[in-house]
Amino acid sequence: MVQWSQCSSGGPRTGAVGRGRGTLADVSSNDEVAIFFSNWQTYRGVIETNSMEHIEVFAAVHSILARRTAPYTLFDLGCGDAAAIGPAMLGTPVQRYVGVDCAAGALDFARETFADRAVPEVSLIVDDLLQAVETTPEHFDIILASFALHHFSDADKQRFLTVARDKLAPGGELILIDVVRLDGQTREEYLDRYRAFSSGWPLPQETRDKIMAHVSGYDYPAEISAEETWARDTGYTVEQFYRGARDTQVGWLLTPH
Repeated sequence: MVQWSQCSSGGPRTGAVGRGRGTLADVSSNDEVAIFFSNWQTYRGVIETNSMEHIEVFAAVHSILARRTAPYTLFDLGCGDAAAIGPAMLGTPVQRYVGVDCAAGALDFARETFADRAVPEVSLIVDDLLQAVETTPEHFDIILASFALHHFSDADKQRFLTVARDKLAPGGELILIDVVRLDGQTREEYLDRYRAFSSGWPLPQETRDKIMAHVSGYDYPAEISAEETWARDTGYTVEQFYRGARDTQVGWLLTPH
């Protein structure tokens, strides 16, 4: 059964941005980002054409989940339509899935994703990503943050790592997937590299232009080494399980120690 809820505790924070709505001093509006992701067909095209290598990324995620032999719970932060994680959970002993996203339109698609999948308990919540992980009373075996934290300031990225660690059950793992900057690369250089990467996507030019406008306005990825240093300093063992898309994105498995 799929449960749907609109979080009523608090609301969008001042200056919040992105699917995760982290704070950035030089971003003035979260409404434009929410609108971008609420019109989910734009981003869905990226997923369906595998332009950002969702197939490869979530095949690796499936391998991680398939190691589990006991029933597990999964907290998916910035879940979107769950089109990638849904298949990745197939054949694994998932007991409870909780998906959170600030875009209600994306969660409409997520309900479709789980309509014919044998997940015993599914909850979909419209909420701020960071607020959701801070306020949940539950502890989860798996916390997943996929292509969401790059909307956060560096301070809030680190804050997320700390809070997520506290919300993992014993033996739990944090799966973090995101776009990244190469070490020493400026944001402007990252944008140039991403523009070259996305120019080859099999999508209409108008769609690619919309995506690059969003990326240029709201993407603030961290350097790869910075992400890994923050995770180690927060008390995680860091395993890089995926790196691709012309070195524009990385997947990490973070295990508290």
